[in-house]
Amino acid sequence: MMIKLLPKSAAILFSVATSLVFTQACAQEPAETITADALRADVQEWRNWFFATHPDPSFSVDVDLLQARFAAVAASLEGEYSRREAWLALSILNPVFNDGHIAIRAPQNDYDAYIAAGGADFTLPVAFEGGRLTVAPSVSPDSSFEAGDEILAINGHSATEIAGRIMQRMNGDTGGLRAYLLETRFPLYLWTVTGGGESWDVNVARPDGHQRTIRIDPVRDTSVESNDRWTLEFRDVTAVLTINTFMPDLEEAFGEFLDTSFAAIAEHDAENLIIDLSQNGGGAHQLSDRLFAYITDQRYTPLSAVTARIVAENQALIPGSEIGQVVSVPFAQWVEPPAELDNRFDGNVAILVGPGTYSQAIVMAVTAQDFDIAPVAGPGTEGRANSTGQVQLYRLANSGLEVAAPIYIFIRPSGDRSSAPVVPDIPLSGTRDEQISQLIERLGHQGN
Repeated sequence: MMIKLLPKSAAILFSVATSLVFTQACAQEPAETITADALRADVQEWRNWFFATHPDPSFSVDVDLLQARFAAVAASLEGEYSRREAWLALSILNPVFNDGHIAIRAPQNDYDAYIAAGGADFTLPVAFEGGRLTVAPSVSPDSSFEAGDEILAINGHSATEIAGRIMQRMNGDTGGLRAYLLETRFPLYLWTVTGGGESWDVNVARPDGHQRTIRIDPVRDTSVESNDRWTLEFRDVTAVLTINTFMPDLEEAFGEFLDTSFAAIAEHDAENLIIDLSQNGGGAHQLSDRLFAYITDQRYTPLSAVTARIVAENQALIPGSEIGQVVSVPFAQWVEPPAELDNRFDGNVAILVGPGTYSQAIVMAVTAQDFDIAPVAGPGTEGRANSTGQVQLYRLANSGLEVAAPIYIFIRPSGDRSSAPVVPDIPLSGTRDEQISQLIERLGHQGN
């Protein structure tokens, strides 16, 4: 059966919660509250919608455990809840799904309102490993904090407890992915736990054991990491192309960036190209196809099979299908790069991946592997090589919280159906810069 697939889903859904609710001074909660009975109705609505949307929950979920957890959460509800508190109560389900595309999403609008009302933003970058929060290596050199400082407490509350409770309620395929999401969206998560504050006092310990408490300065105590969508840099004869998103609404701008970048790579006479997808949370295949065209003229397909839930959105693409039906078929979606393309790169290419590589970025990495277009390097991914996609959003009637679930399951081109992450051809460890340096050396040897 011939199926034309819809574009892959957008980037990772960031969502987390905790049962800790502190009583420190904070911005006012939204005025509306939700009763326990109304929230129970939302739980039932969520459960019904999820099982009517996902094509095969057993792909990542222990279905019996999930059903039991839905029932337990509903039974535990009592009193009244703000939307933030409602999310705290329900998001205990997030890790049960074992998928970065499935979650009850944190109420971002309420967090934005808290910031707009003068609530303090937690600007200090953090790292999370082994149950401990530390100041991330990306902290500004002008900061009063130092990279590697262990964070012991935030506004007097145990940082270990805060992080632990967050992780217990985080969505994502694996613990590693959940830790990555905690690090990248920590200000939002901290607000969900505490309700926010007028300022943030952080107690830290230096490696020598010396402790100090510092109030965060939102101008000084920040990260120096670039948050640019895409960048190009040169390290001698190696071009490093960092691609942090494939979001579909950026396709035209991305095409212009690629045209300019590969012209510059050609002018520089670069011998090696590293495509860094280590912080790319995904997007649409149209953008990764544009990038592939600059490194290969080989015909390829990003998948070998698909399982799809039929909804109004895709029914017309599958003749004879019915709404609600689940279809599983072998399927290849062949892409033919242009035979000729100005400034196509013909040197050594490698794709760098990491814990932040997800969704369409994973699809690009496994396609490059399975068709020998380029080796994949790095520590590997925390998301599965076979992924879900085409995320649907649904707003619960009483709380207004959004839940998300995919309608597709994709199998990589090789046909390997395992639940394993992307295993790199060139294993690397260390910081991003250290990995790039190692990879440059490896690529240089290929040219000898």
